[in-house]
Amino acid sequence: MGSIHGCSAYYDRFLEDPGIPVVFECTGSSKIGSPGGFLSSASEASKVIGELLGLDFRVYGLEHWEYIGRRFNLYAFSLASMEMIVGQVRVVETGGVLVNVSGALSTRVSLLVDKSVWDSLKSGVRLKTGYNMGITFLKPSIKAWPEGQKAIPKYVIYAAEGVQSVDPKTWRLEVKGEVYRRLTLTLEELAETAVELEERDFHCVTGWSVKSNKWLGVRIGELASKAGASEDSKWLLAYGVAGYSTIVPIEEALREDSIVAIGLNGKQLTPESGYPARLLIPRLYGWKSAKWVKELVFLKDYIDGYWEALAYHERGLVDAQERFKVRNPEIADRGELPENPRPIKPG
Repeated sequence: MGSIHGCSAYYDRFLEDPGIPVVFECTGSSKIGSPGGFLSSASEASKVIGELLGLDFRVYGLEHWEYIGRRFNLYAFSLASMEMIVGQVRVVETGGVLVNVSGALSTRVSLLVDKSVWDSLKSGVRLKTGYNMGITFLKPSIKAWPEGQKAIPKYVIYAAEGVQSVDPKTWRLEVKGEVYRRLTLTLEELAETAVELEERDFHCVTGWSVKSNKWLGVRIGELASKAGASEDSKWLLAYGVAGYSTIVPIEEALREDSIVAIGLNGKQLTPESGYPARLLIPRLYGWKSAKWVKELVFLKDYIDGYWEALAYHERGLVDAQERFKVRNPEIADRGELPENPRPIKPG
């Protein structure tokens, strides 16, 4: 397979609302030093994914390039089949080395793929070929300030699904999944047991940080206890009112400073910051702190959330620079990223 050692694809029910329910990823190892290297990896991976699904995929064009955290180059390409744009393939590099190839396919692909393949995906079958790595966590740094981060005075507002306007009177938080009793909580009920955290820094995966925030909220561990979360639960998935989702390892979700937040710096949350409630997971990059959250789902097995389906890391630990999934065996063996990152701009 050249630089690609193996690929897999599966159907993710939590990504039906955003319209990208088929998630794929590829394991590989190669040197990348120019824009052509990104295109080559994308094309090779897309061919393998196409073979899995019985389709002929073509890398249609570069959608965007980002240099993230002063370390990672991300190239995102449109993916087409039968002259129809059906998804996106993303290639991530750092230090001249491939980190991962990932992507997602829209519901349009159901119009093209054989019905038996589509039914198989929807039934939970994961299609695979070749060697596929599992989840890799990196070694944390002992530096006082996280690498790749720059402090700024106020938040940059991001919202993959757009800023949401939520009626607090009808909003409810559900706690469900691998629990003995489901919970349904109002904003007022959350406020009854809310606690204020000591100051915490907030780190965005793109490279900015806001220092010394005071958050008010309910510890996720308290909600897990009330719901009787199963000891078999290994992950917590947060699901938002407009379909955004993200996933957090259970040990991070149950830390003392991981909360469902309802206030920030002495005030209630604004719509831009996730009103009426959002997650706050301080040790992890900001995309894990889902805004406008309406469901907490305890899970036995990992499943991708929105950004995780688009190449971002399963855990996202700031001190380890876990911005992107590691699907390169050489990086996994070292447990750390290669040196000498540099931007590789499109030609």
